[in-house]
Amino acid sequence: MSTDRVDRHVSVISRLLGTCRALNLVLAVAVAVIVVSTVAVTTELVAANAATATSARVPLSMPVTGAVTGVMPRGAAGEVRVADGLSASLIRFDRGLAAARSRLLVLDAQARPLLVNLSATKTAQARAENNATVQTTRLVQLGSQVQLARSALEHSAIDSYIGGGGPLGEMAVALESLTPSSPNSLNDPLATVSNQVTFRAALLNQANSARSDQVTRSSRATQASKDATTAATTSARAESANSSVIASQQRLSTRLRSAVAAQVGRAAKIRSILLRAGTPRAEASDRQLARALKGRDYTLLMAQSSRCGKGSPIYPNGSWPTSSRCALFAAPDQTLRRAAALAFNRMSSAYQRRTGSALCVTEGYRSYAEQVAVKQRLPGLAAAPGTSKHGLGLAVDLCGGVQDFASPAHQWLRTNSRHFGWFHPAWAEPSGGLPEAWHWEFAG
Repeated sequence: MSTDRVDRHVSVISRLLGTCRALNLVLAVAVAVIVVSTVAVTTELVAANAATATSARVPLSMPVTGAVTGVMPRGAAGEVRVADGLSASLIRFDRGLAAARSRLLVLDAQARPLLVNLSATKTAQARAENNATVQTTRLVQLGSQVQLARSALEHSAIDSYIGGGGPLGEMAVALESLTPSSPNSLNDPLATVSNQVTFRAALLNQANSARSDQVTRSSRATQASKDATTAATTSARAESANSSVIASQQRLSTRLRSAVAAQVGRAAKIRSILLRAGTPRAEASDRQLARALKGRDYTLLMAQSSRCGKGSPIYPNGSWPTSSRCALFAAPDQTLRRAAALAFNRMSSAYQRRTGSALCVTEGYRSYAEQVAVKQRLPGLAAAPGTSKHGLGLAVDLCGGVQDFASPAHQWLRTNSRHFGWFHPAWAEPSGGLPEAWHWEFAG
């Protein structure tokens, strides 16, 4: 990498760090850090990947040996600077996460009384609507009673008129009603008329009472309807307020998850390049980045693994589609079939907990076309196309020290790999037909 390019990278990182120091510890800061980091990391990745394409890229099936020579490949130094800047960004990002989580707690505290109020308003609304229904029903019943009373009065008046009543009859009935009735009143025409008058008077009182009750009930029904409308409006406002708080919580949670996923995704790509560089400086930066990630890269990867390659059929050697494979921990550009990948990821995570760095992967799955290319380049080392375990998604070539039979990394794998279903095949042993310390296979 030229001096001018290095200066430009240093300038980019310096501006990034200077900008981030000025940001507040609120969610907006966390999002701003993510955006700025994205630009810087993307710039570094494009430049570094272009520089490493011809020198730091490991040949297919042959791991790097930088850890042995101690010489850092060109381009890896840029990734180290990016990794260091990203580690600092993750630390600041964690502060932003803390502020955002505090905001979520505030929203949660706001949501609780709103839910209680919503429940109360819903209950009041139901009570008011029920009362309005009762009042309306009673009003309809009173209307029927008034109509019946009026009809009875009309029929009574008609009967009296037809029976010879009229004004004189009414006067006679009135006079007769003022005198005590005799035992023979049942046979007395005037007594009969008196009874009719009494009945009509009772009907009239009933009609007047029903009409008065009707007026009262009508007023109550109108008020009950207004109360029900008011209760419904209050309930709607409470529900809207509660929904608003819940929506804010969901938006904030979504932004947090997206921000974490973006940071972790960038970090995983950087870690892959650092691990392949195989230098002490790169390994130190990877360990620092792993500490800043706090295992979130593995957590996110395993959460995503619930979908990758699930239910996939068995494909021919070298013909496994992308959808049937899963990415590897700290090496997202390398994949294996589902069972092998999940087992390898657990093993790599265990190795990271033990050493501070994940397992370094040179190559996982290899397509048929890639097998042909490797066979042409390394005819005495590569398997015949269509016969490689790489083409079945069941083998990896490792770096980071594993390629040395005597290294601690190789010895750790020899001791622990079987617990995860991985093993070193006999033909690749020092005494085998083709010793390859870096080649490991999945037994499942």
